Amino acid sequence: MKNVFGMLVLLLGLSACHNSSPTVDGKTHVFTLKQKCPALLEMKVGQSLMFHAPENVSTGYEWQINQPLALFSVEQSKQSPKNDKQIVGQETEKIYQFNAQTAGEEEIELVYVRPWEKGAPPAEQWFCRVRVS
Repeated sequence: MKNVFGMLVLLLGLSACHNSSPTVDGKTHVFTLKQKCPALLEMKVGQSLMFHAPENVSTGYEWQINQPLALFSVEQSKQSPKNDKQIVGQETEKIYQFNAQTAGEEEIELVYVRPWEKGAPPAEQWFCRVRVS
C-alpha cells in the first residue's frame, strides 16, 4: 500500500512539473516576479496573462512595460495589503493583465526602474515570450 501511495505522489508531482503555465480558470496564465515564464508561452486569442510583483513607489521605483506591445491590450492595477492602516512607504502589489488580442509572437518585458534615471539598469526585470494563436 505504501508503494502505491508513493507512486501516486510521484506521478502527481511529475504532472505538476509538466504544466509550466499555471492557469486560474483555463484562460488566465498567472506569474509572479519569482516565477519565470516558460521559454515560449503558448496562448490563444482571448486568453490573459497576469503578472504580480511587489512595488514600493516611496523608493521611486515602479514597474513599467519596457516597449509598446502590439498583440495585447494591457490593464494595470495595485493592491494594498489588507489592513486598516495606510503606512507611508508601505509596499503594494502591482498587477498587470495582458489580454491577447491578435495572433503572433511577442516578448513582454517588464522593468522595475526609477523613471527619471534614464539609462540606469533596472533593479528587477521580468520577461515572457508569448506566441498567440
